[in-house]
Amino acid sequence: MLERSLTVDVLKVVAAQLIVWHHFSAYGPMADTMTLVWPALMEWLYRYARLAVQVFLVVGGYLAAQSVMHKSIQHPIISIAKRYLRLVPFYVFALVLISLVVAMSRDAIHASWLPSEPTVWQFLAHGLLMHDLLGFEALSSGAWYVAIDFQLYALLIVLCHALHTETNKRLSIAVALLCVTSMWQFNRVDELDIWAIYFFAAYGLGVLAAWAKRSTFEAQVFWVTALLAVGALWFEYRTRLSLALLSAVWLVIKPKGMVHWTPMKRVVHRLSNSAYVLFLIHFGAIVLFSAMWNNSHFYDPHMAFALTSFAWLCCVGMGLFLHEKVEVPIHHWVAHKTKPLFARLTR
Repeated sequence: MLERSLTVDVLKVVAAQLIVWHHFSAYGPMADTMTLVWPALMEWLYRYARLAVQVFLVVGGYLAAQSVMHKSIQHPIISIAKRYLRLVPFYVFALVLISLVVAMSRDAIHASWLPSEPTVWQFLAHGLLMHDLLGFEALSSGAWYVAIDFQLYALLIVLCHALHTETNKRLSIAVALLCVTSMWQFNRVDELDIWAIYFFAAYGLGVLAAWAKRSTFEAQVFWVTALLAVGALWFEYRTRLSLALLSAVWLVIKPKGMVHWTPMKRVVHRLSNSAYVLFLIHFGAIVLFSAMWNNSHFYDPHMAFALTSFAWLCCVGMGLFLHEKVEVPIHHWVAHKTKPLFARLTR
């Protein structure tokens, strides 16, 4: 296995934990209690830890680009459908789980961040990954990312289908132009943050980073794009874009090498594999532990920190468990059931 795979694992694990802690700092009475003693820490987690999602976007683009690197996309609709079926089954499972936890905790939590009781149409909009586009309230803190990831992947597949050639020069240039356009224009318009084009600045950098070592030309495309990203930052500095740029550059310059597997590296690999599940289910843990805190009538900030740390460990453990016992089996079952259908459609 390449060293870069370990690098991707580390980036995913660190980013996932930062996002979880950001949400612990943003929601719940324990966060309010901890702010009394550690205001600077809680402010940092709230303002900056959320930027780790940019690392997820870069890595998402990097992995998606690797998956299509050595093949032409003959049936884009089928590729997009497979991605949908890869993302949505566990996503719906997580939403059902979180909705049940919210329903059980509603009497103990009276706060604006708690989602309202879902309607059928709201749940359907989530299942179709269109809740933001249709103006429905999110049922979980991670719902928006799943929809954006799907939009970005679909856009990449369409580009690969339309512009694929033997040299891939047209495709690389098109991705770079779309990435630069996002950096200089669309990423600066906050109202567009429900559309893929807003996030393509980071995602596109990940795509170009994956392709950079495929040929000298594509390496040049990446570095020109990176230079234009620096120009975009000079024009209007955005911490999120600078973090995305640094992540993409690191993925390009990190040398190849063989991984000598150790127990610690295997743990990192498992945590990386379960990052998607962790991202989806941790909001339910925040709701559950917030309800427990309110019912217990604790007020000590140190107790709040201890309970939050325990809740975080529970999230990590639940992520590992649900990935292996629920997500993977669901994915295999769905892939097995849909394989004959996709085979007939591609004849």
